[in-house]
Amino acid sequence: MRLIRLNIEIAGVNYFLPLNEFTDILNDFGKEVVKRAQKNLDRKKKNASGNLRESLAYSVTVDDNEFSMTFDAPNAPYWEYVNYGVKGKISDALAPLSPFKFGTGNTNGGLTKGIREWINTKPIKQWKSLTSGRFLSYDQMTSLISRKVYLYGIANSDFYTDAFVRTLKKYRPKLEEAYVEDYGEFLDKEFSKTINIEIVL
Repeated sequence: MRLIRLNIEIAGVNYFLPLNEFTDILNDFGKEVVKRAQKNLDRKKKNASGNLRESLAYSVTVDDNEFSMTFDAPNAPYWEYVNYGVKGKISDALAPLSPFKFGTGNTNGGLTKGIREWINTKPIKQWKSLTSGRFLSYDQMTSLISRKVYLYGIANSDFYTDAFVRTLKKYRPKLEEAYVEDYGEFLDKEFSKTINIEIVL
């Protein structure tokens, strides 16, 4: 992460405020959020292929006098569905607070393809038909699972949300202290200069 430098104005003059200590602490914060989220995926067994786990990342964007921090998974855009869950077509019970819902157009689609890949990756043992006693094909299993998921949804795991909230609670005082320290150093450097005045009588 590059050094965060904010553009601030004091008494009509623009200054760059380098947040050296704050940047270091924020970087540690980001790393710990990702690490906790990875552990949550492992603990909740949401890591079939390992792609989601390895894709977790964070980034910081600086724009003049403000900055923003983003946590996502660039190579696994479905991370939001795993974290927040998806409401089903006929039931919201599994993910009542999720912003996503099947059948509304706010998901990326590809449910059946995703389920088929998940069955192959897991892998899932073939099921037996309760009526015929024969093993179902993977395509038949995919169809049954996809229909159930579409109707009833996907439960939220909060693997990322939990990691962020817990880590922020730990790092908030550290971040606040680091910001105050950087600001104090800036003030000392810019406004604590010795001024020599010569008085002629």
